[in-house]
Amino acid sequence: MEIRSRPGDELPALGPGALVDRGLRDAAERLAAAATSPEARLTQGAVRSALDLAGYPGAARFVKVVAGTDLPAGLLDNVPRGEPIDVGWAWRDFGDGRRWWVLGWAPRRATLDPLPRDLAPGGGVGVRVTGAPAARLFVASPRGVVTEYDLAAGSTRWVGGLDEPGEWRFEVVDHDRVELVWTHFAASSPPVLTALPSERGVESPMDVPPRLYDAVDALRAANGLGALARFPEFEPLVREQAACIAAGGEALHRSDLCPGVAARAAQGWYPRGAFHEDVAVASGAAEAWAGLRASPGHLANLLCRDCTHLSIGAALEPAADPRLFIVFELMRFPEGEPEAIRRR
Repeated sequence: MEIRSRPGDELPALGPGALVDRGLRDAAERLAAAATSPEARLTQGAVRSALDLAGYPGAARFVKVVAGTDLPAGLLDNVPRGEPIDVGWAWRDFGDGRRWWVLGWAPRRATLDPLPRDLAPGGGVGVRVTGAPAARLFVASPRGVVTEYDLAAGSTRWVGGLDEPGEWRFEVVDHDRVELVWTHFAASSPPVLTALPSERGVESPMDVPPRLYDAVDALRAANGLGALARFPEFEPLVREQAACIAAGGEALHRSDLCPGVAARAAQGWYPRGAFHEDVAVASGAAEAWAGLRASPGHLANLLCRDCTHLSIGAALEPAADPRLFIVFELMRFPEGEPEAIRRR
């Protein structure tokens, strides 16, 4: 099995540059096969497993809809227009006449040269990426040790010494945006995709942060790092940022409408600090945490060595099938903790 793009038919209805990717469609078919009831829901873990089994390296997002046998009106409206994009979909029929549809898509801004998915102990891979001018490569070992590499445009970066058996997660980040993510299996087998769980509601945005503060402290302790001081003064700013990006339905760090926590803090607090941010989208704390642990770039932020403070905030997406958007703001304040600027 190779990790690679597998471009197929064009999709003119979705604009120029929209293609069916056979690997992405394979992942969608695996998810549909794992839906054992119309109430089955997608989880981040299931999506990661399906993509790993299919060997698709794009940063894909999936949605599911339960409807009739005709393509649901509005399903394709989820897919962004105006940029090259990979698409894949599948369905599963049930005896009551309902059809469980699943649609996946991923921007095709960056391209990865084909790589072997399965590696012998102590092996390595040569990573070459095109279309990402400021690319950085994050590699997480099975034990969660993260190494960062620069990726020079048009050059191959050799990553060797993959001698620890298990899953090695690779992630390419360009300008704070995850472009590619994939897994190599060193002397181990890919996970089996089990039946998807039944539907359940998302957790309350107010209930999630306390458990995640504890999880961050435990992770850092396991890696020999100190705990982060909770900074409640910035929690309203972090919740505002979470609500802003949730309204747009996309896990961004900043945009014209959502300037980011650092920009929000600079408007009313002094002195300024340094910020590292993670964004998770999930149904609850456990799923969000598992997603961050599986992302080498996000894991590197959580293990920031010079960070001293942390603020976490969450908000619900305003949608019929809402998701929880969670923002982790890791900070350090070289000039002391900031205080609110008094307005006259």
